[in-house]
Amino acid sequence: GSSGINAEYGYYITNNLRMGETKCLVLLAPGFEEVEFTTPVDILRRGGVSVKIASILDDPSPVKGRCDIQISPECLLSEIPESELFDLVFVPGGLAAAEAFAASKAVGDLYIRHNNHNKLVAAICASPIALNEHKINYGRRITCYPALAIRLDGNYKYSSDPVVVDGNMITSRGPGTAFAYGMALLEQLKGKDVRDQVAKDMLYCS
Repeated sequence: GSSGINAEYGYYITNNLRMGETKCLVLLAPGFEEVEFTTPVDILRRGGVSVKIASILDDPSPVKGRCDIQISPECLLSEIPESELFDLVFVPGGLAAAEAFAASKAVGDLYIRHNNHNKLVAAICASPIALNEHKINYGRRITCYPALAIRLDGNYKYSSDPVVVDGNMITSRGPGTAFAYGMALLEQLKGKDVRDQVAKDMLYCS
């Protein structure tokens, strides 16, 4: 019954508060793949992760995705102090968004700062090109949207796995792997028990 679900949910929320808040930052840029944004954010929030949504633009207006779905950011990347660290920084794909993430010095600085502190850094679909552009963890295993593999310039060990976790770096392939990507992010942040509970509650079949 519903009371059982509420009791389970309360158990996880209580445990999360006891362990200290787990924080994630996700970035938006025009042309982002909506499913690669909403699916991981939803999974992480269900798992008790505090997710902050920031636009890399210079105004807080809604950001339009590849399929014309608009998402309102909660803040601007430029407003986040350099002293603030998150447990995870990730970006959705979409070629236009990926190019923007790759070209942004602020995104590069964010990735480098978190990578240097051994925080989780992640990207999906076309956006691993931003990891390459900002010289994040060359030599590690990586995946991305197949047509973009050439844009990694041979700086990584390319894999065709749906999700690749190598140390603190997590990458995935595209819209169809967004659910597996979100589950992998949650497992890296909260552990397998929380991941499995969220997967069960969402009727996730993999």
